[in-house]
Amino acid sequence: MTFSIAPYDRTLKVVTALSCALLLAIALFTHAPIVVRGLMLLIVALSYAYSPKGYEAGDRSIVVKRLIGNVRIPLDGLREARPAASDDFSGCIRLWGNGGMFGYYGLYRTSRLCKCTWYVTDRSKAVIVVTDAKTVVLSPADVDGFLKAIGAPASAPTLFTANGGSGVGTAIGMVFTVFGLAAVAFTFLYAPGPPTYTLTHDSLTIHDRFFYSVTLKADAVDAGGIRVIDLKQEPDWRPTVRTNGFGSPHYQSGWFRLANGRKVELYRAGGDR
Repeated sequence: MTFSIAPYDRTLKVVTALSCALLLAIALFTHAPIVVRGLMLLIVALSYAYSPKGYEAGDRSIVVKRLIGNVRIPLDGLREARPAASDDFSGCIRLWGNGGMFGYYGLYRTSRLCKCTWYVTDRSKAVIVVTDAKTVVLSPADVDGFLKAIGAPASAPTLFTANGGSGVGTAIGMVFTVFGLAAVAFTFLYAPGPPTYTLTHDSLTIHDRFFYSVTLKADAVDAGGIRVIDLKQEPDWRPTVRTNGFGSPHYQSGWFRLANGRKVELYRAGGDR
């Protein structure tokens, strides 16, 4: 039997909308390097492709439908199949996978279920399936019908109790998500232009906007070695690894390692010169 997946719960809708808006904005409306923009689009595409789209259930297996390839869960050695209870998700930690963009899927751990695999879009419709091989969490739109199809007794789902605790957890999760997305957006979009300088007869001070200001004394500078570097003509001078500092596609300051292996203190506001 084929079962539709439950519609996105509120947290999933918010996280998906914010994440997609940020990643697509970086990819389509910024001057980030083409590799970075392509990576943003790839994250959105893969997150959607790996998300669960529905289920097929029978007496021998459950098939999770996905665009990138279905997942078959054998029901041999079925020990338990039931609606999720409130304490099933206490102490929940995501070990590997997606925690809120187009679904909750991947490997998780909870205090009660221990290590488990999720293919979920609405936690209030969650179903726990335990076999000899693994524990799986699913979210069909028709919980009772799904449980009947795999030979389990039907009963009402009880994931969220009336004490309001889940609402607090959802709010906290949304706050952390918003702050996390804001931090990512700042990192990619921050473009203040070149730092300011103070030049006197005996020193040059670079006033960095973070924590990496530096003063160079005239008697310590090899004036004959001062020159303009065009990174298109001399790609060995292109920074490749940030070792201690700030780095975005538009502004870099601090210590970096170059393609030629040298470690340098760098102040650069985009461009190739």
